[in-house]
Amino acid sequence: MGVDDYTKDIFLNERDKVEIFLELAIQGSNDGIWTWDITDNKIYYAGTLRSYYDADSSPAHIPYDFLAEFICPLDIDAFYNYLKKYLEKEIPHFKVECRFGNSPEYEPVLVQGKAMWNEKGEPLLMAGSYTLIADFKKTANEHNNVKNRLKETSALLNVIFDNIPDPICIKDIEDKIQQCNSAALSFWGKSRGEIIGKTCEELEICSDPCKESATRKALKYKKPIKIQKYIYLQSKWVDIMAYPVLDENNNVKSVIEHIKDITELKRVEMILQKNIKSQKELIKDAEKYDKIKTEFFADISHEIKTPLNVILSSLQLLEIYYTSTDAVAKYIKVMKRNCYRLLRLLNNLIDITKIESGYYKLHLQNNDIVDIIKQITSSVSQYIENKAIRFEFQSKVDKKIMAFDTEKIDRIMLNLLSNAAKFTPRGGKIMVNIEQKGNSIIVFVEDTGIGIPLEKQKVIFERFGQVDSEETRENEGSGIELSLVKSLVEMHGGTIGFSSMENKGSKFIIELPIKVADEEINESSINDTKKIKNIETLNIELSDIYS
Repeated sequence: MGVDDYTKDIFLNERDKVEIFLELAIQGSNDGIWTWDITDNKIYYAGTLRSYYDADSSPAHIPYDFLAEFICPLDIDAFYNYLKKYLEKEIPHFKVECRFGNSPEYEPVLVQGKAMWNEKGEPLLMAGSYTLIADFKKTANEHNNVKNRLKETSALLNVIFDNIPDPICIKDIEDKIQQCNSAALSFWGKSRGEIIGKTCEELEICSDPCKESATRKALKYKKPIKIQKYIYLQSKWVDIMAYPVLDENNNVKSVIEHIKDITELKRVEMILQKNIKSQKELIKDAEKYDKIKTEFFADISHEIKTPLNVILSSLQLLEIYYTSTDAVAKYIKVMKRNCYRLLRLLNNLIDITKIESGYYKLHLQNNDIVDIIKQITSSVSQYIENKAIRFEFQSKVDKKIMAFDTEKIDRIMLNLLSNAAKFTPRGGKIMVNIEQKGNSIIVFVEDTGIGIPLEKQKVIFERFGQVDSEETRENEGSGIELSLVKSLVEMHGGTIGFSSMENKGSKFIIELPIKVADEEINESSINDTKKIKNIETLNIELSDIYS
């Protein structure tokens, strides 16, 4: 072996010793050291830092970003902001406290280090240490401070305990009172000396000595117990809550008994029970009345519709055989229109009564809402145009299959179109538009009619909430149509609103949720949907504009 080899071995041995000494020093100090190679963004760590990354005793390298996993999330921003300021030479030293470790068991540590910069001022390398700062012994002074705080806390708790307005007693396992507050003394009407060390039976303050007390039940079952008693001596109802205090072996050490005077609560409860009974009787009477009312309207409907149908049939015969003069034809037409108006009033009254009584049901089927509304508008267009009113239908949706009651949608649209036609003068315009917004279909019925006065806009959806004016009286209706429309829309889970300006027109907006009923949908069933061609229905619903 040459001189150079021998020198090399000596150097290596010396270096090994230095590394061993350094490692021992690190372990002895219970600190961790780290170096950060900024150029390749790797961190070298040793000492206590190993315990957070792996069980290997040798130093290792990790990516710089991996460090963030062990810093408490609440401290990350402050840690890196401080580091950034140091590397940009805004502060002279890097020394920061943070919480470090494996979540959720973070430990407070002090991290400090120093960097090396190149001639351009760019940081190349940084090294430093990591020190636990939580492991220190309690000093005698700290012990005294804790002791003093305990005394203060105990005194505070005693003040709170004695000033609680409800009676509270602390009992031992023999059911004897060991401590009580002032409210307990006042409640039982005895002094502290008379109560301490005695049971309730000995004090003769129990309402039912033969009955097992709340404290005895808490001792027996080792869980909170609540009982209700009537105290005859005080003529009071009380709730007694007993809370067992358990030691580390799950044995009951004592019981805290809380007594709450509920006499007034009991009095109110009895009054409420009487009121509830009375309310139930009123509800029963109201339900009986609703049933009678519904049956009454049903009977009225039958009794009035029968002669009306006879009259209409007679008028139809007159139209066929006795319309020889214009005067006769005119009177027949007037009589028919008023028969239809009366039928509509009856139908609306019966329907709104059924809705309020809960007897009105929807028959939901999956159909094309756009096609159905288009059929309805097509069926009334001639009626509207006969009044010299322009009529338009537009839809931004080609087709939308959803669950709805076709007959009820028919009623909704015909009522709105009838109102629009009634209050739109000759030369005006009525528009029906359909569009989709999210998971809803929006239907607009707009007119250029007389509008609704501002002071009347709050009542238009109320039953018989007519807008009272000379022009509305010319086209008088029952005032119940919009109330029925609102109820039918809401039965579909939808909403109806409006905007209106007097002498400018009104716009009614219906929003219906897009839902599909639990049934098989196919094109044949959709195409076979009953078309809106019932002229009798149109005559009834549009009786106010029928001409």
